[in-house]
Amino acid sequence: MCAFNDNVLRQMYRYYNIPCDRLISDQKQFLPFVQDYMEQTGQKVGPAQLAHRLLYLRKRGEPKGGLPRLRRSYNGRN
Repeated sequence: MCAFNDNVLRQMYRYYNIPCDRLISDQKQFLPFVQDYMEQTGQKVGPAQLAHRLLYLRKRGEPKGGLPRLRRSYNGRN
C-alpha cells in the first residue's frame, strides 16, 4: 500500500471538476486522471487503488481533509 498525496488529489479533483462517482466510473476521464496523478507524484498506482482513495476522501468530507465540494455549472443560469 502506498501513501497517497492527498493534497495533489484534492488539487486535481478541483481542476478536473467532475464529481467523484462520475469520474471513477468513466474510464475516458479517469485513466488520464490516474496518469496525471502518477506524473505529478512519481508514484505508481493502479486505477482501482486511486478510485478507492478518492471514494474514501469523498466520504471523509472537506472539513476533515477529504474532497472539496465542486462548483456547479448552471450553464448560464444564476
